[in-house]
Amino acid sequence: MAEKRIKVVWFCAYSDRDLRSHLSFPWWYWGNMVRRMMGMNNHNDFAVWDTNALAEIKSMTDKVELHVIVPHSGIAHTHEFEDDGIFYHVFWHEWDIISEKIKRKFNLRNEKSFKNSRRTISKLIAKIQPDIVHVIGIENKFHSMAVLDIPKDIPVIAQLQTLVSEPRFKESCGATEKEYAYNSEIEKRILQRANYIGTQVSRFREIILRDIKPNAVFVNTSLAVNEPVIEDNVDKEFDFVYFAADISKAADLAIEAFGEAIKVDSTLTLDIVGGYTVDLKKDLDQRIKELGIGSNLTFEGKLPTHDDVIRQIRKSRFALLPLKIDLVSGTIREAMACGIPVVTTITPGTPELNKKRECVLLSEMGDHKAMAHNMIKLISDSEYAARLKSNCLMTAGERISNKAIVEKYVETYYECVYSRN
Repeated sequence: MAEKRIKVVWFCAYSDRDLRSHLSFPWWYWGNMVRRMMGMNNHNDFAVWDTNALAEIKSMTDKVELHVIVPHSGIAHTHEFEDDGIFYHVFWHEWDIISEKIKRKFNLRNEKSFKNSRRTISKLIAKIQPDIVHVIGIENKFHSMAVLDIPKDIPVIAQLQTLVSEPRFKESCGATEKEYAYNSEIEKRILQRANYIGTQVSRFREIILRDIKPNAVFVNTSLAVNEPVIEDNVDKEFDFVYFAADISKAADLAIEAFGEAIKVDSTLTLDIVGGYTVDLKKDLDQRIKELGIGSNLTFEGKLPTHDDVIRQIRKSRFALLPLKIDLVSGTIREAMACGIPVVTTITPGTPELNKKRECVLLSEMGDHKAMAHNMIKLISDSEYAARLKSNCLMTAGERISNKAIVEKYVETYYECVYSRN
């Protein structure tokens, strides 16, 4: 490996308590006022894999000079600072603009969307002059579209969280034809611009080579999604928990399955943790009323930090985490690391969780009765549930560490940069 320290830029979208401690949130900013008026948490943690990766790369600043470019809502200007050897460039989140919200609602976005964000990022790239850019999560177009503006002599790694062009995504995402066409077209353009594509999912690689970029070069990088194993017990307040940063992901499926399970055991309880819009909550409340299960459900809303979420989910005996789009969700990994057996749906990725030993109970997406059957199986067989708990902890402990994942990042940066020289 070359001795020269290389300059790396991450494009990512995340928030955590440490990042927010360096930012100022003006009281007069309209988004902050709206959040206060609605009694919402001002800002919350999300994209914990970025937090995890940053925690690990802090010990590797002798090898890379890392610049993190990240949008954040509620701020009025770009914040630039250095912390633990990492340089942060935090700019105003363009989705805070009312006009962008209107464009999103009425599907009016095009290839020129997020021009302010792209202009800001382009100026930062010109100032930093990186050796390589790593875009983490290209589906977040408010920062990933800036890839299209990066000079061709700067190599780009496009790190996939999901693949919009995957047919199952189109079937399950709930987007209109126009919105899906826009999202998939922008994704294709970003992938075609990228010099390297980071994914370990063979199905994604096949689709990209077949439909998007026949000469694509892949690197074996992944997200730093692994959670520390927590084995200590806490008192249980709920039977099941459904959780997500945004419960629109699959809370509707969880509620349907819970409605079926409660026909067998009317004492069951479900805790729902995560953010939601007023319209989504209205729709869910209507369905809950129709099912007659309102007294058995609790909505926690969006909790401020990731630690708060982990503390809350540990109050439940089991996790009810159906998937629509994800191959395997971070929430499933988090539940397993807490020793919480999981009821979920069959995707191309979830059967792999049972490859060594049974950890999750699977059923076809939309088969609410089958999912309810798996829920009752956990409730009624304590020995079986205990075995799955042990299996979850064992499997979580065997995963590659976040440190090893980020070490792979650094190794890949050097390989990509010096293979071009």
